[in-house]
Amino acid sequence: ALYSTYVSYLPPERFTYAVPQHGDERGVFVEMLKTPDAGQFSFFTAHPGITRGGHYHHSKTEKFLVIKGKACFRFRHVLTGEFYELFTDGAKPEIVETVPGWTHDITNVGDDELVCMLWANEIFDRDNPDTFACPVGTEA
Repeated sequence: ALYSTYVSYLPPERFTYAVPQHGDERGVFVEMLKTPDAGQFSFFTAHPGITRGGHYHHSKTEKFLVIKGKACFRFRHVLTGEFYELFTDGAKPEIVETVPGWTHDITNVGDDELVCMLWANEIFDRDNPDTFACPVGTEA
């Protein structure tokens, strides 16, 4: 209610604001909202054939939702080596969970740009990132 009261006093020219966009040859990454209690909301893009990720977390969980394009998510358990792969498409929305202890990546397997929403249960902390590089590799 407090935030609703605050925004009700905003002048119309403050109804929008810019957010940082981080781009490279893979696509862009945009952090939309960071909250101390509800984690972080972001989105990213990936050009056709591009793979993003290739890391695991000790405590962070994430939820991905492909909203445009086609993606292949790959997972490998860092201790047992168990491998899992799934395909998802923005035309059939479904949430893909990442689980601590499973290295994961996402590849744009479509012909167009991939757009994917992302929620993480905690805000990214550059001093304690809980993100550890670890390629998924291929199924044994």
